[in-house]
Amino acid sequence: MRAKPALLYEARLVAGWASLLPALGLPAYAVLARLLWAGNDELALGTLLNTFVVLLPLEAGLSAAHLMGIESEASFDELRHSYPEPRLKLPLLRTGAALTFLLLAVGLGLAGFGWVWGAFDIGLLPAMLPALPPALFLCGLSLLVGGLSRSYWAAAGAAMGWWFLELQTRGQVSGALFLFHPVWPRAGLLPELNQALLAGVGVVFLLTNAWVYARRGGWRLRRPALGAG
Repeated sequence: MRAKPALLYEARLVAGWASLLPALGLPAYAVLARLLWAGNDELALGTLLNTFVVLLPLEAGLSAAHLMGIESEASFDELRHSYPEPRLKLPLLRTGAALTFLLLAVGLGLAGFGWVWGAFDIGLLPAMLPALPPALFLCGLSLLVGGLSRSYWAAAGAAMGWWFLELQTRGQVSGALFLFHPVWPRAGLLPELNQALLAGVGVVFLLTNAWVYARRGGWRLRRPALGAG
């Protein structure tokens, strides 16, 4: 009985406009594309895939940007640290929230393109898989920077800055971690390696964020006892 109210409270805490608005980016682009290409009756699968690969990572990064800084920005960070809860609970909950917003962005994107272009087909979902590793990478980066800084702007800036750098350099800086390799393939870089590295580093970011939060939280809770002694 206690777990359900706690999850509802957590859901209300994280489901703000800062996380929900970025998820509307793909449907908004679908409408814009329809206005710009009004003469086209169909949208090529390649165009749909490219749109997801480019836009979904940015949406994932921005949706996750405020999650680790909610308590700090609302000025109840120390109160949250005083809760009798496992140190890993909050970062794991926020990781789950970030991944939920990522899946929400995928679902809204497919529904938006399907409604505007009449192209919705559940069979298209596997074709969207190349967009998930880069999205996981920026999601993890945003969550980690947010956890370290407790600042939405720092996390959002890191995600947007990396995304924009990739657009401008086309992988010259990031190499095998090029976010948009499915759209602009780099010579000599295997797609499978690129996807595996992006997903793996994204998971490392998420795990590092949880570890750092647990260590920092434990230090804050022990510090008064050490000082009193």
